[in-house]
Formats: sequence, C-alpha cells, structure tokens
Amino acid sequence: MRPVLVLALDGATFDVIRPLVGRGELPNIARWMKEGVSNGLRSTTPPVTFPAWSSFMTGLEPGEHGIFDFTQKKPGEYRLRFVNSTDRRAPSLFRRVSDAGGSVLVLGLPATHPPENVEGLLVCGFDAPVSTGTDERSASDPEFYREIAAIAGPWMRPELNELSRADDFHERAIGTLLSRIDGKRDFALAAIERFRARRAGERPTITMVVFSESDTVGHHYWRDHDPLSPRHDSEASAERRGAISAVYRKLDHACGVLREAIGEDVPCVVLSDHGMGGASDKIVHLNRHLAERGLLHRKRGPGRYADRSARRLRDLALAWLPPRLAQQLFRRARTAAAELESRARFGGFDWSKTLAFSEEANTNPGVWINLAGREAQGCVPPAEYEAVRDRVIAALLDWRLPSGGPVVARALRREEAHHGPHVDRAPDIVVELALDDGYGLSLVPTPWSEGGDQGAGVPSIRRLGPEESAGGRGRGMNGTHRNEGIWIAVGGEAADRPGPDRLADVAAWLAEAMGLARDLDGAGTGTRREETPGAIAYDDDEEAMVAERLRALGYLDG
Repeated sequence: MRPVLVLALDGATFDVIRPLVGRGELPNIARWMKEGVSNGLRSTTPPVTFPAWSSFMTGLEPGEHGIFDFTQKKPGEYRLRFVNSTDRRAPSLFRRVSDAGGSVLVLGLPATHPPENVEGLLVCGFDAPVSTGTDERSASDPEFYREIAAIAGPWMRPELNELSRADDFHERAIGTLLSRIDGKRDFALAAIERFRARRAGERPTITMVVFSESDTVGHHYWRDHDPLSPRHDSEASAERRGAISAVYRKLDHACGVLREAIGEDVPCVVLSDHGMGGASDKIVHLNRHLAERGLLHRKRGPGRYADRSARRLRDLALAWLPPRLAQQLFRRARTAAAELESRARFGGFDWSKTLAFSEEANTNPGVWINLAGREAQGCVPPAEYEAVRDRVIAALLDWRLPSGGPVVARALRREEAHHGPHVDRAPDIVVELALDDGYGLSLVPTPWSEGGDQGAGVPSIRRLGPEESAGGRGRGMNGTHRNEGIWIAVGGEAADRPGPDRLADVAAWLAEAMGLARDLDGAGTGTRREETPGAIAYDDDEEAMVAERLRALGYLDG
C-alpha cells in the first residue's frame, strides 16, 4: 500500500484561511492550495465532533455508524449515557488498513476511546477518560506511547479549562493554545522518527495528526476576531483580536514541518470535521418553547426542584472540583456523571402530561416524543405519534425571533434527516437552528428555577448582556459550528483527483490513495458494513472524567 498523510485542523474554515492566505500569512497552506485541490467539505448532521470524526473514519453517515453526539438517550429511559468508540457500529479505516497489512500512526483523534487494535499506534483524543491529559492509557500500544513521551512529553496536557471564566482567561489561553500546538508537533515528529526506527525506515501507511486548537480558538475568540459580531468586545486587546490568526499561523508552520518529515512525495490532505462562525447574542430554550405551546409540562410542588439540586451538584463536581475529587464524589454518592446530567436535563417534568421534550443539547438539537410503549412514562398513544410530530414541527417552525426571523431553519422527522439501521438513536425530530443575521443561535438548557412556578418567568429567547458575550455556562460560546469544513489535497496523485464533497466520502478517497480495496461506503464505493461487538459503557470514574473534559471544552452546558 502507498502512504498518505492527513493533517486534521478541527473546526477550521476557509472564512479564516482565505483572508490569511491573501495576506501571505499561511505560506504552506497557500502553496498547497495553489499546487493541489481545495474545496469545501460538507460535515454530518449534526456537524459536531463525535459523529463527524466517526463518519470520517468509517465512510458512513451517523444513521449508519450509530453515533450522533457525545451523549445518547437510553432507550425507554429519561436518562443519558456518555458515548465512546464501542458505540460505533463499524470498524474504522485504520483497522481496515491494519487488517490489509498496512500500518497506522494516528494522534489525537476524538471518538476513538477505547482504541481499536491496530498495527502501529493510535492515541485517542479528548474522550480518553484520563484525568492527567494524555498518558499510555489513551494509546493502543502503551509501551510505544511511553517511548515517544519519554522523548517529547505527553501528547496533551490538561493546561486549559475552557469553562473557566476568570478575568484573565482569554489573555492566558492564547499562549497555552500556541504552546500546545508546539507540543503536539514535537510529539508527532518524535512518533514519526521512532516509528521509522522500529521498522527499518518504513513510513506508516497512514499518518494522521489532529489539532483541536483551531476549534478551541474559534469557539472562544470569534467575537474578538470579527468586528461585526453581535458579541464583539470593542475593548479587546490586540492579542485577543489576533488570537485566531496566531493559531492558524502556528498550525500552518506545524503542518509544513510534519509534511517535510513524512516526505513531500506522499499525498497530503488537510481537512476539518466542520467549519466555524460567529454566535448570535441570543440564546434559546427549546423546552421552554415546548411548554409555551402546551407540549411539555412541569411538576407542581417540591418535585419540580429535583433538577435544580442535581444541576448544582453536577456543576460543583464537574466544573469546580479537581477531577480526582469529583470522581470520589461520584463513587461515594453512588451516582454517576451521566445520572446527574440526566436529572439536570429532565428532572421536574410531569411525564403524565408531557407530549414532547428535548435534551436541549446545542451539539445535537432535537425533540423526543413521549411515546407510550417506548418511554418509561410515555403518554402519547402510538396511533397519535405522527400527529404529535406534526404538531411539534409546526410549533418549531413557527418559533420567531424578536426581528421576526425564524429560530428553526429545519425541523425534520428523523427518517428524513438520517438513513441506516441506527436512525432510532436520533431524536424523533431533528432540529437545525437558523442563523440570526448570519450568526448562530445557541441552544442552552432552560433555567427553570429562575422562572418561578412552572418556569413562567423564563423566556424561550433571551438576548445576552454585554457582560455575558464571551460565553460560558448558560450563554453558549461566542463561536459556533458551521456545516462546511475544509479540504486541501496536494502531493503525489492528489492534485489530479477531485476532492470529496462530504466528510463521509473521505475514507473512500483515502482508501483509493493508499491502494486499499474500495469496500467502504462513500461516493463510488460498495456498502460493506461490518458490525462490531456491543457497546461497552464507561464506569463511574471514567464517566466523571469524560464529563469533566466535555464541560471544560464547553460542550456540556446548563
């Protein structure tokens, strides 16, 4: 098989790259775009890390591989569980390369823990349940990982709590992001060198290095980068205004060094799992809107405060306590992180009257029908399922911003939005939020306890004040995902081949570039789908660590 190099810039967008290329600030990417092929790359529905990277590595859409978000509602229960790689119902491209006699070196790819058994080394992304950043427990070959870390240090250190909103967070975080890119570059260089030393100079069949810093900087500095953002801070320092550009420049340099280390004769792909753009200054509460339309009801009396206490306990454990203390709390309380998250999302609902409800996950907006015979306390008869879905869809499409614009761009039945054997893992109605004058709305959990009895004082749409514009718990982030990512291919025969349109087509493109049999889903391929063993749940300690990481990244809110 022939080697390929994949440089993944999580959340990277041509909306940032093209202006920087025009100003001569990204010399490597500029040259590769000129010599090779570049185009937009359509992400998944939803365009978020876990389903997107799972589609990248399988050639399947979410309804086919089974991963839709970081969490999954448990069938028949008003509870969530955290998702891991064993929920993916197909083997990855990396295992198929290994099975075909090739080798892999994959560093920092999310949605891969626990790692598959591959020939070479796979280091998991932020979903590895390790409280100290990254260590050998994150790797498919712990001994090989330790050998590399002894030279270059760990793949990633837990240096940045993105949920922190200390006054100097945004000033300090810039330097951390830049140094983290340097650390990952050095680890990757050491990994390439040690891989080749172990194999008489042989290059990995596929080398993949994932940089998450382009995603992080977009989430937290878009308002400083974009003077037209409704969240823009006119008093931001020059460092904050230039943070996104600085990270992209650092990534351009790192990519150039890594391509040189592998060899410019090898096809090189630079891609992202989704794009990025600015956030509106408005947040929306989907469950509150359902309540306003008579579709969701809250309990009366003390029971309605269950979500408040759960939310407080969860926030203390996952946001403020050190990870190891949080884990001890979960053990002693005999309540796992997912259980607390479930109570915070669904506590206080009167299920005997509630027809529809949402997880209120900004990463995967959707609505579940409280269907009798499926849900534990379902009250919607199966004969009325479609009528209730129609009613919910009508209510969503009728939801309006103060300007008169829509809150929801599309509300689709899940079988319209997805296809494949695992569509039933998606919410009954898949929601795509609209853009507010070009800026993304943020879906955040309804703060019921702030609205008095039945949450009547909580609006379904709220405009943030200037002091809230940076983002944080209950405010969303000031940069939000977009559906279109990036694709750049250069070197070897890559410049002569058109790029794929969808992220799910990339596996087939790479398979062809390597000379691997084209048995992956994607444009022009067959439909081999190999079922993997059943999902293996995180234990309580692992859940606590994963939840803390997701909260630190800003992906769990409320």
